Amino acid sequence: MTDSTPADAAPRDPAPEAEGEAAFGEREPNRFGADVEYRGRAQGHEYVARVRHRLLDTSLLLEIDGVEHDPAAEEKALKAVKKAAGDEPEEDKPERDEPEGDEAASDGAAAEDEGRMGADDLRFRIDDGFATLRCTVIRRDPDGEHTDHELVTVRTAGLGGAGEVEVSRGLRTDPLLPAEGSPSALRDEKRAAHPRRFAAVAAVRRAAGYLIPLLGLGALFSNILRPVREWVASLLRPVAEAVGAVVNPVLEVIGGLLRPLRDLLAAVLRPVVRALDWLRDLLLGWIPDLSLPFSVPEWVPDVVVPLIVVLLVFSATLSGIRRRSAALEEARKEPGDSTDAPDEPEKRAAAAQDDDAEVTREAAGRSGTAEKEVREEEDARRTADDPPTGEDPVETS
Repeated sequence: MTDSTPADAAPRDPAPEAEGEAAFGEREPNRFGADVEYRGRAQGHEYVARVRHRLLDTSLLLEIDGVEHDPAAEEKALKAVKKAAGDEPEEDKPERDEPEGDEAASDGAAAEDEGRMGADDLRFRIDDGFATLRCTVIRRDPDGEHTDHELVTVRTAGLGGAGEVEVSRGLRTDPLLPAEGSPSALRDEKRAAHPRRFAAVAAVRRAAGYLIPLLGLGALFSNILRPVREWVASLLRPVAEAVGAVVNPVLEVIGGLLRPLRDLLAAVLRPVVRALDWLRDLLLGWIPDLSLPFSVPEWVPDVVVPLIVVLLVFSATLSGIRRRSAALEEARKEPGDSTDAPDEPEKRAAAAQDDDAEVTREAAGRSGTAEKEVREEEDARRTADDPPTGEDPVETS
């Protein structure tokens, strides 16, 4: 492993710069792409995520507890190290002489790839989806084994111009704060201001994603495509009748030849069918037939099922937006955050002045008490040394 990366080093680009592409943060954000930095404390660690939001090419650079990481590059380097080392056990590996030539160069490349991995012994696993990038942080346990810990989820919204980042483990999820003024921060503000509108749009979009595989495109567009189907059927009807006139006699001959075989199979399977019917009547015969006292139109299920899906998705999305907004507000109120209310510094200064005045009063009270005690002791000693006037001093023999 190479020396650790200094915490104050210049941030690296999350992805190798393409031809003519600006460095991270230099590209002007638009609806098709934005470079956003996210910060926050999550799962007991300080996180800084630099994300290039793109519709199909979102990339991520992490800084965890002051150590910079390029998860994609480090995962690739780790795979190269494992491939160079081999997967067979040490005792099964053949004995090798000192590496020479190309073999030594490959070992050096593997060592260089290993040096590219983080200095804090973290490993990563990347799962890149259509609009979601998931990065699993793998840490070493006390027993020395690497296991999955945090899951960093990067979501790109819309056409790639904004998104969000959150760190989760188990049932706990901590969102990271986007940089102020960034497209992601403006999106969070709009979602917090109009949660129902965003939830409705998300419900319709997600419900369409659920209903298209459930009902099928044919059921959704049957009414639109019915005239086209009727026109195509009218064109193909003469051809179908001509083919049927030729094929039907052949099918009748084949059916007559196979009829004895079908009758034999039916006679053999008849006892099995009767046994299954008896068993079904024995197990389910006691259940009465239930029927509605009125008939349900055929269009009701087609309307009720999508409506229920939309309502469920709307409720879940609205709850998620409110929960995320509350988590972001809680993160902004953490100590040391620069997003405190404008009157918070004045309140803290006034409280500090009150504390100083209280301490001063207590110190003055303690000093006054001490001076009073000293003065009483001096008076008592003076009285003992000088008796009062009018009394003769006692003569000692």
